[in-house]
Amino acid sequence: MERIAMMAAWNTDSGVAIHAEPIGKEWINMGYELKVFTFLKNDYHGEEITSEDEDYVIRCFGISTGTNFLDPRPIITADYDFFVIEDLGMLPKEKLAPIFPIIKRKAKTIHIVHDTAPSSEPAFYNFDWDAVIYFDTRQEKFLKSIYGDIAHYIPFSCFPLRKGNKAEARKKLGLPLKQKIVIVFCRRGYLPYLPKLPAPDLKDVLFLILTNRDINDKYTQTEIRKEEFFPHSLFDDYLFAADAIMLHKISASPQEIGILSSTIFQCLGAGCPILAPRISDFIWPFQKEILRYSDRNELRTELLNVFNKGKKYKDTKTSAKKFVSERSPERIAKQFIDLFHSL
Repeated sequence: MERIAMMAAWNTDSGVAIHAEPIGKEWINMGYELKVFTFLKNDYHGEEITSEDEDYVIRCFGISTGTNFLDPRPIITADYDFFVIEDLGMLPKEKLAPIFPIIKRKAKTIHIVHDTAPSSEPAFYNFDWDAVIYFDTRQEKFLKSIYGDIAHYIPFSCFPLRKGNKAEARKKLGLPLKQKIVIVFCRRGYLPYLPKLPAPDLKDVLFLILTNRDINDKYTQTEIRKEEFFPHSLFDDYLFAADAIMLHKISASPQEIGILSSTIFQCLGAGCPILAPRISDFIWPFQKEILRYSDRNELRTELLNVFNKGKKYKDTKTSAKKFVSERSPERIAKQFIDLFHSL
């Protein structure tokens, strides 16, 4: 049995964890032995912990902008054939570099790059990788210019296709069974945004604000739910219960390349229609798989299309399912394994 080690965010809500978890878990399903080295529970990348740790998870380092701590012992004493690092920029690079030759003697080394531009930190370039992976074709130019032929493209994996029962999910969550419900997602930096209300054709819609922070409670037709612990299973329950979800985030800090929305990759397979702003930096590479709005009037139009199950809604559902199938954990995990074996 071949052994894979990952050094990455895990069981948090960060984009890195959303990328790492479906792939790592699929490697286990494929028969590989997995060991995950990840951040300390009091110094991690993301807003919150999403799950109890599995037996194969070891927390032994902090983020580079936090404690910058690294206990090297679990890493250098473990056995592995492939060593995968995700998002080097958030790791304690200077402390990782001295033990990297030990890792190289044991395994092929792979870096999955989450950066959107070349790092300005010299310590970022201390590592002699066997392969560098990017999941956004917009990263290709700068990564190829640095790493040449060892830079490879493997798409970002979606969470798997999954089905839930709307009525059962609503009962479980204590939500009305007959009312139209739209999730306004206000975690992970997403912001509240609503159509112009009151509106006669939206008067019976409940806008359910899911958050982990204080939100102004003076919005019309809203219910605010502040979930302190938000595991993926609970997120799925809300997605199964809702008629649509809004992911409103316009842009990150100014940069050459926009950031992908890992949340869309997580949500898409649950079958809940996704609405996002047209000008958002985060909705690449999605096309017909999501619905877009430019202002509150267009948001109202798109919501009515969802409620009435119009042609655009049906096309979006079909496109989303196809996209998730093409970027399933099974397919993406296998692409990684094929690359590992070519090194």
